Amino acid sequence: MATKLVVDKPDFSNLLKNQTLFSIENELSKLKISIPLTKLVNKNVYRTQVLKALNIGEKIDDLNLSDDQPKLLFGTELEGKPQEGGVPLFYVNLNIHDKILHSTMLDSGASHNLMPKKVMEKLGLDITRQYKDLYSFDSSKVRCLGLIKDLCVTLAQIPTKILVMDIVVADIPPKYGMLLSHSWGEKLQGTLQMNTTYATIPVFDQQRRLYRETLMKYMVIS
Repeated sequence: MATKLVVDKPDFSNLLKNQTLFSIENELSKLKISIPLTKLVNKNVYRTQVLKALNIGEKIDDLNLSDDQPKLLFGTELEGKPQEGGVPLFYVNLNIHDKILHSTMLDSGASHNLMPKKVMEKLGLDITRQYKDLYSFDSSKVRCLGLIKDLCVTLAQIPTKILVMDIVVADIPPKYGMLLSHSWGEKLQGTLQMNTTYATIPVFDQQRRLYRETLMKYMVIS
Protein backbone atom coordinates (compact mmCIF):
# COMPACT_ATOMS: atom_id res chain seq x y z
CA MET A 1 0.00 0.00 0.00
CA ALA A 2 1.52 3.36 -1.08
CA THR A 3 2.05 5.97 1.59
CA LYS A 4 1.05 9.57 0.71
CA LEU A 5 3.40 12.25 2.02
CA VAL A 6 1.57 15.41 3.00
CA VAL A 7 3.65 18.61 3.18
CA ASP A 8 2.19 21.81 4.59
CA LYS A 9 2.47 24.85 2.32
CA PRO A 10 4.58 27.58 3.92
CA ASP A 11 2.62 30.62 5.06
CA PHE A 12 4.23 33.73 3.59
CA SER A 13 1.40 36.08 4.54
CA ASN A 14 3.02 37.31 7.77
CA LEU A 15 6.36 37.70 6.03
CA LEU A 16 4.83 39.88 3.33
CA LYS A 17 3.03 41.95 5.90
CA ASN A 18 6.27 42.75 7.72
CA GLN A 19 8.21 43.46 4.54
CA THR A 20 8.14 47.14 3.54
CA LEU A 21 7.96 47.89 -0.14
CA PHE A 22 10.95 49.71 -1.57
CA SER A 23 10.41 53.46 -1.77
CA ILE A 24 12.89 55.89 -3.30
CA GLU A 25 11.45 58.69 -1.11
CA ASN A 26 12.13 56.71 2.06
CA GLU A 27 15.66 55.88 0.98
CA LEU A 28 16.44 59.50 0.09
CA SER A 29 15.10 60.68 3.44
CA LYS A 30 17.77 58.58 5.16
CA LEU A 31 20.59 60.42 3.43
CA LYS A 32 22.38 63.11 5.43
CA ILE A 33 23.61 65.96 3.22
CA SER A 34 25.04 69.23 4.53
CA ILE A 35 23.16 72.17 2.99
CA PRO A 36 23.88 75.81 4.01
CA LEU A 37 20.99 77.49 5.82
CA THR A 38 21.14 80.34 3.34
CA LYS A 39 20.28 77.89 0.54
CA LEU A 40 17.35 76.41 2.46
CA VAL A 41 15.97 79.81 3.43
CA ASN A 42 15.83 80.79 -0.24
CA LYS A 43 13.43 77.89 -0.93
CA ASN A 44 9.87 78.75 0.05
CA VAL A 45 9.06 75.12 0.85
CA TYR A 46 11.73 75.08 3.60
CA ARG A 47 11.78 78.75 4.61
CA THR A 48 9.01 78.62 7.23
CA GLN A 49 10.39 75.42 8.79
CA VAL A 50 13.92 76.82 9.07
CA LEU A 51 12.81 80.13 10.57
CA LYS A 52 10.57 78.32 13.06
CA ALA A 53 13.36 75.95 14.08
CA LEU A 54 15.72 78.89 14.67
CA ASN A 55 13.05 80.79 16.62
CA ILE A 56 13.22 83.67 14.15
CA GLY A 57 9.66 83.95 12.89
CA GLU A 58 8.50 85.31 9.57
CA LYS A 59 9.45 88.92 10.30
CA ILE A 60 12.58 89.28 8.17
CA ASP A 61 13.93 92.02 6.00
CA ASP A 62 11.96 92.66 2.82
CA LEU A 63 13.47 95.49 0.83
CA ASN A 64 11.60 97.06 -2.05
CA LEU A 65 13.77 96.07 -5.00
CA SER A 66 11.61 97.91 -7.54
CA ASP A 67 11.87 101.36 -5.95
CA ASP A 68 13.80 103.67 -8.28
CA GLN A 69 14.88 106.07 -5.55
CA PRO A 70 14.84 104.37 -2.13
CA LYS A 71 15.89 106.64 0.71
CA LEU A 72 18.56 105.74 3.19
CA LEU A 73 17.84 107.33 6.54
CA PHE A 74 20.63 107.56 9.09
CA GLY A 75 21.81 109.86 11.83
CA THR A 76 24.53 112.47 11.46
CA GLU A 77 26.98 110.95 13.94
CA LEU A 78 28.61 107.87 12.43
CA GLU A 79 32.06 107.99 14.02
CA GLY A 80 31.24 106.71 17.47
CA LYS A 81 30.48 110.15 18.88
CA PRO A 82 27.66 110.41 21.44
CA GLN A 83 24.31 111.43 20.08
CA GLU A 84 22.65 114.65 21.13
CA GLY A 85 22.17 114.55 24.88
CA GLY A 86 25.31 112.52 25.57
CA VAL A 87 23.73 109.07 25.16
CA PRO A 88 26.34 106.59 23.81
CA LEU A 89 25.65 104.75 20.58
CA PHE A 90 24.64 101.09 20.85
CA TYR A 91 27.17 98.79 19.17
CA VAL A 92 26.74 95.05 18.63
CA ASN A 93 29.25 92.40 17.55
CA LEU A 94 28.01 89.83 15.03
CA ASN A 95 29.27 86.40 14.02
CA ILE A 96 29.25 86.09 10.24
CA HIS A 97 30.50 82.74 8.95
CA ASP A 98 33.91 82.24 10.61
CA LYS A 99 34.54 85.91 11.42
CA ILE A 100 33.40 88.48 13.98
CA LEU A 101 32.16 91.84 12.77
CA HIS A 102 32.75 94.63 15.32
CA SER A 103 31.29 98.11 15.55
CA THR A 104 27.88 97.36 14.02
CA MET A 105 25.80 100.34 15.08
CA LEU A 106 22.08 100.25 15.82
CA ASP A 107 20.35 103.35 14.43
CA SER A 108 16.60 103.52 15.12
CA GLY A 109 16.23 106.04 12.29
CA ALA A 110 17.91 103.93 9.60
CA SER A 111 15.67 102.34 6.99
CA HIS A 112 18.31 99.93 5.62
CA ASN A 113 21.12 97.75 6.94
CA LEU A 114 24.18 99.35 5.36
CA MET A 115 27.66 97.86 5.01
CA PRO A 116 30.76 99.52 3.53
CA LYS A 117 32.31 97.76 0.54
CA LYS A 118 35.67 97.22 2.29
CA VAL A 119 33.96 95.50 5.22
CA MET A 120 32.11 93.18 2.83
CA GLU A 121 35.40 92.24 1.17
CA LYS A 122 37.06 91.55 4.54
CA LEU A 123 34.18 89.22 5.44
CA GLY A 124 34.48 87.38 2.14
CA LEU A 125 30.87 88.10 1.21
CA ASP A 126 29.42 88.60 -2.25
CA ILE A 127 26.63 90.78 -3.59
CA THR A 128 23.69 88.62 -4.63
CA ARG A 129 21.37 91.22 -6.18
CA GLN A 130 21.54 94.59 -7.81
CA TYR A 131 20.12 97.59 -5.99
CA LYS A 132 19.50 101.25 -6.76
CA ASP A 133 21.56 104.13 -5.40
CA LEU A 134 20.52 105.55 -2.04
CA TYR A 135 19.99 109.06 -0.76
CA SER A 136 20.77 110.42 2.70
CA PHE A 137 18.93 113.08 4.70
CA ASP A 138 20.86 115.89 3.01
CA SER A 139 19.86 114.47 -0.42
CA SER A 140 23.43 113.51 -1.22
CA LYS A 141 23.70 110.40 -3.38
CA VAL A 142 25.20 107.26 -1.85
CA ARG A 143 26.57 104.89 -4.48
CA CYS A 144 25.04 101.49 -3.89
CA LEU A 145 26.91 98.47 -5.24
CA GLY A 146 24.19 95.91 -4.58
CA LEU A 147 22.40 93.81 -1.98
CA ILE A 148 23.40 90.81 0.12
CA LYS A 149 20.13 88.88 0.43
CA ASP A 150 19.18 86.58 3.34
CA LEU A 151 22.46 86.56 5.27
CA CYS A 152 22.38 84.47 8.47
CA VAL A 153 24.14 86.14 11.42
CA THR A 154 24.36 85.43 15.14
CA LEU A 155 25.02 87.68 18.10
CA ALA A 156 28.58 87.30 19.38
CA GLN A 157 27.37 87.56 22.99
CA ILE A 158 24.43 85.19 22.46
CA PRO A 159 25.25 82.76 19.61
CA THR A 160 21.87 81.03 19.94
CA LYS A 161 20.18 84.22 18.70
CA ILE A 162 20.13 83.89 14.91
CA LEU A 163 18.80 86.47 12.49
CA VAL A 164 18.34 86.53 8.72
CA MET A 165 18.95 89.96 7.23
CA ASP A 166 19.31 91.87 3.97
CA ILE A 167 22.30 94.20 3.69
CA VAL A 168 22.81 97.05 1.27
CA VAL A 169 26.47 97.48 0.25
CA ALA A 170 27.70 100.98 -0.56
CA ASP A 171 31.03 102.44 -1.59
CA ILE A 172 31.49 104.56 1.54
CA PRO A 173 34.33 105.01 4.08
CA PRO A 174 34.36 102.18 6.65
CA LYS A 175 33.68 104.34 9.72
CA TYR A 176 31.65 101.49 11.22
CA GLY A 177 31.27 97.76 10.59
CA MET A 178 27.64 97.99 9.60
CA LEU A 179 24.66 100.25 10.19
CA LEU A 180 21.69 98.32 11.62
CA SER A 181 18.23 99.56 10.66
CA HIS A 182 15.14 100.07 12.80
CA SER A 183 13.59 96.94 11.21
CA TRP A 184 16.60 94.94 12.44
CA GLY A 185 15.98 96.27 15.94
CA GLU A 186 12.30 95.33 15.73
CA LYS A 187 13.23 91.83 14.58
CA LEU A 188 15.61 91.48 17.51
CA GLN A 189 12.66 92.45 19.75
CA GLY A 190 13.11 93.23 23.41
CA THR A 191 13.78 96.60 25.04
CA LEU A 192 16.77 98.93 25.14
CA GLN A 193 17.72 100.78 28.31
CA MET A 194 17.52 104.56 27.99
CA ASN A 195 21.23 104.89 28.82
CA THR A 196 21.94 102.22 26.14
CA THR A 197 24.00 100.09 28.54
CA TYR A 198 22.18 96.94 27.51
CA ALA A 199 19.11 95.56 25.78
CA THR A 200 16.84 92.81 27.07
CA ILE A 201 15.87 90.40 24.31
CA PRO A 202 13.93 87.11 24.17
CA VAL A 203 15.93 83.98 23.34
CA PHE A 204 13.98 80.72 23.29
CA ASP A 205 11.35 82.03 25.74
CA GLN A 206 14.00 83.41 28.09
CA GLN A 207 15.00 87.04 28.65
CA ARG A 208 18.69 87.63 28.02
CA ARG A 209 20.79 90.78 28.38
CA LEU A 210 22.67 92.03 25.35
CA TYR A 211 25.29 94.50 26.57
CA ARG A 212 26.57 97.40 24.51
CA GLU A 213 29.89 96.57 22.85
CA THR A 214 32.91 98.84 22.76
CA LEU A 215 33.68 100.69 19.53
CA MET A 216 36.61 98.84 17.98
CA LYS A 217 39.31 100.16 15.67
CA TYR A 218 39.41 96.94 13.67
CA MET A 219 36.06 95.96 12.13
CA VAL A 220 36.68 92.32 11.21
CA ILE A 221 38.60 89.61 13.09
CA SER A 222 38.67 85.83 12.77
